[in-house]
Amino acid sequence: MTGVIKMKTVLIAEDDTIFLKLLASSLRENHPQFDILTAENGKQAVTILNQHRISLLITDVKMPEMDGLALLAYVNENFPFIPCFVMTAYETPELRQKLPKDIRKFLRKPFPADRLGQEIQKILQQEAPKGMLSGISVSSFMMMIEMEKKTCILEVNLPDGEKGLFYFEKGILCNAVSSGLKGEEAALKFITRKKARFSFRPLPQKKIAKLPEMTLKDLVQKASALDMPLEKMEEKADTAPELNLSGVFVSSDRKYGGKMVVKHLSISDIRMKFDLKPEIMIDSKLSIEFNLDDQPRSHISKEVIVTGIDRFFVDAEFCSKEHYDRLGPYLHFNGLDEKNW
Repeated sequence: MTGVIKMKTVLIAEDDTIFLKLLASSLRENHPQFDILTAENGKQAVTILNQHRISLLITDVKMPEMDGLALLAYVNENFPFIPCFVMTAYETPELRQKLPKDIRKFLRKPFPADRLGQEIQKILQQEAPKGMLSGISVSSFMMMIEMEKKTCILEVNLPDGEKGLFYFEKGILCNAVSSGLKGEEAALKFITRKKARFSFRPLPQKKIAKLPEMTLKDLVQKASALDMPLEKMEEKADTAPELNLSGVFVSSDRKYGGKMVVKHLSISDIRMKFDLKPEIMIDSKLSIEFNLDDQPRSHISKEVIVTGIDRFFVDAEFCSKEHYDRLGPYLHFNGLDEKNW
């Protein structure tokens, strides 16, 4: 049907009913092009998310029943393509400089309702590539916990199956545990990972051994300085020469496949270009095969998990550390030292 404009739906989650009604009525009056839905806590918001196609989520952090951080964790896992605004009473000029880039906007309460309408317009006028994944990084979640002075255990699950527990008391990271690692060593392993799933637990009553006093900013800087397989390496990969390794791919259920070209390669990540199939989605598992050179016995077969899709490329992470073997020449070509893998 031609001539029909599809309205975009904005969901606002806020437990202050007076402020919520003020925001909703102002947006409906001044921005009738948006359909405004409201929720008074995270549980109501989850129900609405599963019943409607939401274009933008705006959430407070401190809410009853299910708070804003738990809601963001749910959205990160189930609706990673939905951009998020976070309303907070704790944002300061100092914090503004280090706010996570994967949260589209932090709004310091109170703020004028007309400002919110302007910010919504800016975001919803931007056309994101179909299938593009946003999601929230580990450091971003930790930063919000620190900013809101939340007491909890943050459980982090990475795409490769690794799990970490982070203990926060009033926003301070007290300790971390993962696969036999404890404290700073465990924290450094996770803190700059960009793709993860999150959940929360209450902090136990028993006393917890605490890390030496160190801010999240210090931990992120230390992780980068130690050349963890994270931001620093990803930056090198972004500036590396472009590869053109031809190969093939097939889905884990072997229902579809085809030819592909490897454009970038790093210790943990791979970027491929091929004709997108409708079946390819975020978290799809693929088997890929390609040659590292023209010599015999250079045939490589790997398993990867898709982490991002845009118009031209598919980004993925290797499923396990064993899949890094025999990549030495091309890791070196991308500016990565073999000692790091």
